[in-house]
Amino acid sequence: MKSLSICLVAIVFLASCTANKATPDWIDSFEYNPAYFSSLVKVRTNQPGYREQARDIAASEIAMQISTVVESDIRLTQSEVMGIPGSEYVSQIRSFSDARLKELVPVHTHESGGYYYVLYRLRKAEYYAQRTKQKDLAVTGAAELLSQYDLHRANPAIAIPHLVSALNLISPFLDMELYFQETDLASEVYSRLHQLPGLINYKWSHDVINAKAKVKDSLILEGSAWLTDSSNPVVNLPLKAISSTISINNPVFTDSQGSFNFVISRIENTEPEQSVDLGFDRDYYLDLISNPAARKIWQSINFSTSRMRVAVQKPMLFLEYAYISGFQSGYRDTVSGAIASLGMGTTSHLPEADYILRVRVEVTGGEYLNSMRYYTALSEIRLSLIEAKSRVTLNYLEHSNLKSGGNSREAAERNAERDAAKLIGDTLLYRLLYQELLK
Repeated sequence: MKSLSICLVAIVFLASCTANKATPDWIDSFEYNPAYFSSLVKVRTNQPGYREQARDIAASEIAMQISTVVESDIRLTQSEVMGIPGSEYVSQIRSFSDARLKELVPVHTHESGGYYYVLYRLRKAEYYAQRTKQKDLAVTGAAELLSQYDLHRANPAIAIPHLVSALNLISPFLDMELYFQETDLASEVYSRLHQLPGLINYKWSHDVINAKAKVKDSLILEGSAWLTDSSNPVVNLPLKAISSTISINNPVFTDSQGSFNFVISRIENTEPEQSVDLGFDRDYYLDLISNPAARKIWQSINFSTSRMRVAVQKPMLFLEYAYISGFQSGYRDTVSGAIASLGMGTTSHLPEADYILRVRVEVTGGEYLNSMRYYTALSEIRLSLIEAKSRVTLNYLEHSNLKSGGNSREAAERNAERDAAKLIGDTLLYRLLYQELLK
C-alpha cells in the first residue's frame, strides 16, 4: 500500500512538471534586457496570416522602442528637425524603422492552446553599428551630391536633383551628427534648400489676359524664367499653373530661352474675374525622394508665385430666327430673353459670334371646329447649335405637332408661335445648349 502511495505521488509530481513545461521558459520568464530591442507577441492561430500579423506587431513595438531613443537623441533643435516638428520626425523614423524591421527573423516560436507565441530581438549594439555605417555611407554620398549641386548651380534643372537626392540620403539620420570633413552636412543641405527660391525668378508675360468661356479657341499663357543674380534664362525648369476655375495640364518646362507657355483648350467657368497662379513645380522631383521626412522638408520650402488675372467673357450667340407662316413673326425677343436667362450673351453681328443658334418654327393650319368657331394650328420646332467658325452642327433638337388655337386662323397661327417660343424657353433651349455650353 505504501508503494502504491509513493507511485501516485510520483505520477502527480511528473504530471505537474509536464504541465509547467507546456509553456517554454522564454515565455514565462521573459524579462526586458537593456542590451536588446525586443518584443514578445501572442496572437490567436484561428485567424488567417497570424504569423505575419505577429511579425508586424513585433516590428511596430521594436520601432516604437527605437523611436523613443531617437527622440531623446535629437540635437539639431529642441523643437524642430530641418523645419519638421520633432514629434513628427520621430513618427516618420518609427514608420521607416517599422518597414525595415519586417525582415527580422524570430528568435523563438511556440504554438499551444490556440495561440502563437514569438520572440523577436535586435541587439542594440548591432543596430547602432549598422545605423552608423549606413549614416556614414549616406554622408559620403550626400557630400558628393552637394558638390555637384554647387558645380551646376547656374543651371537649376541639373543642380536641383543633386540637392534633393542629398536631402533624401541624410534624412533618415537627422537625429545623428552628420559631419563630413568637419562640415555639418545637414546644415549645408538645409541652407541651400532655403536659398533655392531666391535663385530663380519666373513671371507671366501679362498681368491681365482676356478670354472667352465655352469656346474651343486655344488660350496661351506665356512667361519666362531667369536667374536672379545674372538674369540668364533658366532652361528646362518645371513650372505649374494653378487655378480654382480653369483646368490646366502641369507641368511645363522652360525652353532654351527660359520661355514657357501653358495651352488651355477651353475655359468652362463663366465667372468674369478669374486668375492663374504660376509657381515652381516641387512635386516634379518627388520621384527622387523615398524618405517621408525628406518629402516633408522638400514640400515645406516656399517658392514664389506670380498671379495673372483672366478677364472672361461669356460666349456670344447669334440668333438666326425664322417663323414660317403667312403672318408676321412677333416672338423673337422671347427666345432672346431665354438665351440671356441661361447666362449666354447675344450679338446681332455674325462675325462677333462664337455660336449660331438656328431656330425654325413652321406653322401649318389645323382644323376648324365649327361648333366652337375655333381654329387650330400645329407648329414644328427645329433647333440647331452651330459653331460659328467651322459651321459644324454641335447639337440638334426638334419638336413636332405642338397644337395651338384661336378664334381666327391668324390668331391660331400667332398663338402657335407664342406657344413654340414658350416651349423653347422653358425646356428645349436648355436641352440644346446643356452639353456644349451649360454643364
